[in-house]
Amino acid sequence: MNRQIKVLAPTGYPWAFNGPRRSRHKIRNRRFVPFNRLSSTLDGVTVFNPVDEINCDMLHAFNRVPVTTKPFVIGFESHLPRIFGIENKPAYHHFLYSRLLSSKCRQIIAISNYALRNFERDLAASHLSASEKEILRAKTQVRYPNMIIPDPHTGADEENDLAHNYQISFVGNHFARKGGCTMARMAELSLQRKLPFTFTIVSSLQYGGHIWSDPTNPDFYAPYLKLLNLPNVRHIPTLANDGVMKLLGESYASALPTFSDTFGYSAIESLALGTPVIASAQGALPEFIEDGVNGIMLDPAVTEGDPDWRPHWFARGTVKFEALFAANVERFAVEAVNRLEQLLEYPEQYRHMRRQAKAGSQARFGHEPASTYWDDLYLKSV
Repeated sequence: MNRQIKVLAPTGYPWAFNGPRRSRHKIRNRRFVPFNRLSSTLDGVTVFNPVDEINCDMLHAFNRVPVTTKPFVIGFESHLPRIFGIENKPAYHHFLYSRLLSSKCRQIIAISNYALRNFERDLAASHLSASEKEILRAKTQVRYPNMIIPDPHTGADEENDLAHNYQISFVGNHFARKGGCTMARMAELSLQRKLPFTFTIVSSLQYGGHIWSDPTNPDFYAPYLKLLNLPNVRHIPTLANDGVMKLLGESYASALPTFSDTFGYSAIESLALGTPVIASAQGALPEFIEDGVNGIMLDPAVTEGDPDWRPHWFARGTVKFEALFAANVERFAVEAVNRLEQLLEYPEQYRHMRRQAKAGSQARFGHEPASTYWDDLYLKSV
């Protein structure tokens, strides 16, 4: 049991949350071949550099199924295999599922119950036999992301100070999808009501055509972008992670009123610092943000006939879709500001939310049990 396993894993922000933060094994993080950038029809598969593979015992993949002769485990955030936009290619589906059915695939790890439900729904609709579906179900389990969480017993003296620091922070390069339009409108409403809140928006302001959730017309965003010049708004185009963590820790609340998300890593970073989160009930967010306990939960944005936000690609350029998007922005903003205004009247409830945010994060997302889990899984997988 003292054997040290050599594990090849991808680089990047998502994997950092979905592997061991500290491991007794030797993990080499290397870039994989980004087939999805060559063609969206190849999004479901990846390969690593053969030289890196030769020198490892196993692979720990994420989202994309590796083509390899080595044993592997694979985590995923929403759907596995990834077959977005290629539903009419059954041969490719068969290839991806065959890789998961292979004995080389030791374990499939959904990072949330939301992801697991998607996997099981896709599996039920697949061409696989009953026995093959059962094999894949038996390989699959849920393991939440993890991070190094500050000691929950430190910072208790900060509560009184932070209860009078009314900064609301937003972090998201996908400005519209993640909720930046809502944040801008929240700032305007707060100013109109003479509330003490200030709004810090960290975003490179990506929006529109190439982002599947957004209206395509760039003129649609002009009124929201204009609000970034309000006196209670600070816009930061880019910020390193240590700066993001400092910002979240110094905030009254963070906001993720997203139209579409799988997990929302900024939300768990915020909670880990004792900062409540204002979020919409998208993806896995309702699994760890509890309304009135560690945050404020808004009803999700939905498209007609769907349980969540699933716009048709070509509908996004219509006036009807723009109106639907704008109506949800307005609903999110009004409800969020109403709830924030109520919290001002109940400072003890706010302090309770801060304590619950930090304590709950330690239980759900602590890195030590996660590292033990991954290290043991690696040993069992070679």
